[in-house]
Amino acid sequence: MSIKKYSSFENASRDMWIMDPNEDYYKKLEEYFSFWEKLLDKKEVKKIRKFKSYNEFLRSKEKHFE
Repeated sequence: MSIKKYSSFENASRDMWIMDPNEDYYKKLEEYFSFWEKLLDKKEVKKIRKFKSYNEFLRSKEKHFE
């Protein structure tokens, strides 16, 4: 992706608009949404837990984010 320079914020924001989307645009959009869905799928544990050691805490974090 190349670097673009703009003279104003309005020009930069207009450059991001896609007035005539094609099939590739929708495929890319679907890929982005599926990627973010995988990242946000992790459920946060909503309870207080007690650990015997710091290492036990770290192991639980690793299991939680796998």
